[in-house]
Amino acid sequence: MNFVLNNKKLQITFLIFASLLIFLGRQLDNGIQNFDDAYYAQKAKEILESGSLWFITYSDIPAFDNPPLPFWIMALSYSFFGVSTYSAIFSSALFGTGIILITYRFSLLLYKDCWVAFTAAFVLLFPGLFVDASRRSMVDIPLAFFVVLAFYAFLKSRDLKPWYLVYGLATACAILTKSVLGLFPLTIVGAFLLFSRQWREFINPWFVSGCMIALLLGFSWHFINWQHYGQEFLEAHFGYLIVGRNFGETKPFYYLGYAKDFYKNYWPWLPITLIGLFQFAKRGIREKDKVALFLFLWPVLTFLVMSTGKNQVIRYLFMMFPALAIINAKTISEWLGPDKKNKALAIMVGLIATTILFVNVTSFRVKVSLDQQSKEVREIAPIIKLNTSINQRIGNYRLSPYNPRLTMLFYANRLIELGITSDSDRLITVMSSNPEKLWLTSIWEFRKLIAKYPDKLYLIHANKKFAFFTSMDNRINIRYDFSTQPPLYINDQQELRQDFGNFNNKDHDVPVQECQGAIEKFDSFITTWEKDPVKVSPSIWVVLPPVNYYPHTKFPEEQFRSFVTACGIGRGLEKGGKTHNLQCSNQLISFKESVETLMDVAAFIPHEYPPSHGIWVQ
Repeated sequence: MNFVLNNKKLQITFLIFASLLIFLGRQLDNGIQNFDDAYYAQKAKEILESGSLWFITYSDIPAFDNPPLPFWIMALSYSFFGVSTYSAIFSSALFGTGIILITYRFSLLLYKDCWVAFTAAFVLLFPGLFVDASRRSMVDIPLAFFVVLAFYAFLKSRDLKPWYLVYGLATACAILTKSVLGLFPLTIVGAFLLFSRQWREFINPWFVSGCMIALLLGFSWHFINWQHYGQEFLEAHFGYLIVGRNFGETKPFYYLGYAKDFYKNYWPWLPITLIGLFQFAKRGIREKDKVALFLFLWPVLTFLVMSTGKNQVIRYLFMMFPALAIINAKTISEWLGPDKKNKALAIMVGLIATTILFVNVTSFRVKVSLDQQSKEVREIAPIIKLNTSINQRIGNYRLSPYNPRLTMLFYANRLIELGITSDSDRLITVMSSNPEKLWLTSIWEFRKLIAKYPDKLYLIHANKKFAFFTSMDNRINIRYDFSTQPPLYINDQQELRQDFGNFNNKDHDVPVQECQGAIEKFDSFITTWEKDPVKVSPSIWVVLPPVNYYPHTKFPEEQFRSFVTACGIGRGLEKGGKTHNLQCSNQLISFKESVETLMDVAAFIPHEYPPSHGIWVQ
């Protein structure tokens, strides 16, 4: 078995498929996070819609903060799979898999040891920081991919100089991914050549060509936007986003931010990393080991340079994680004998396989990328999109400026206003002057509003988190989509009653007469709810299978309880399990579930309002 596990081709195949299954597993219904994830996904969507590759926009406004390469690739994914959460994260999963593969090949190139190579890939996967980022629509994983590819090409150029062209192209892609952060392959390689006294390499034509490719192609987007927008672009991109946000006044000891992040998150590898860095520094500086020097300079220089900025997020350092993984793998390899290595290899394979099963088979939710994201936004987005035009803004009543603004734009293609209306009286004034305006707020704030202004507001749709509403005067313009399940009209209910009248009670544990009486109560229930309807229109029916009810009156709870008791619905196993054999129960159990759902909705509405009140239509 150990011989099989140490096979290079098998390890590479296993790592590729394992990475894809871990990064892409359970992604169809998770959703994307608000803020960065939704922000980047929306930019790619606008590239696809506009066809503009070089001039990036967000909500049709020029955006100067991010170069376009990750969004080009994301837009390409949209063109194949359609605009969706899955398409948004697909490219990150591929780049994450690419990083795993290159890290494996990188280790193999340096040490010719499959165990070190596989362990380096394992360290990269665990703990879950890297996995989580590879399951999100962020730009840090693409940056890390191009950086590690550039360094791999640089080391390959020791034997074959044309690899410098790949080095330059990968560096250009890194710059086109995250601007000046993509310059790290140039700075670290330059520092390595200086420290290792390889002066002649600076004038090597292949190296010079690679550097020229990196700079000319890498800053092509910057040049094009500078030509188009002029000083405005330079001030926004370099002046504010790079210099202004990262340097200047900040808290004391801010430069220790990344050290704190590693202390909190990089376990169990942190002690091994520190020991390994010390050993690699000693070998590289004292013993003139060029490989050790390079692997030492890569993470240390990255860490030191990034620590000078005040905007410190650990995912910005993913570009040095492959180096740390190789250092950990090599250090552990030197501590273990052959037998322990074989056991460790089997354990690593088992842990990766367990992770694959955990992600793809179980239903456990783990923060962040294995948890439901923006669920309530995704639920309410279709209703918002149906009732608004493309350029129509949604009013913001006591929501934060950016949450759920970013995800709502991605899922509904509609913007929530940045300006917040915080005063309820001000809200009513605005609604009086513009009754057709639509608003979004939290469900808790809407409950306060409806209690204070019961005759002013019309609830269009609500869920556990948000309420989408307008003025009562605008209710006639509200639309709902019943294309998936057309509502029944009142006249269609007669056939339904006949179906219920034909039910038989095959199990004589419950008398036929009692069950028939329950059906009669059900008929009375329908009649009560159909009596004197306010308006017969599909647009305001509540669709609850198997029957569509028109909720204009208070639900008769006691009548329903009598009906349930008579028919045997809800009985436990103390009756010998015969509840499950009753045709009455089998036929009407879906009705019970539907009415319970209706009761949950009705519980939201204050019962003191009369049946004729317009609020019951909601």
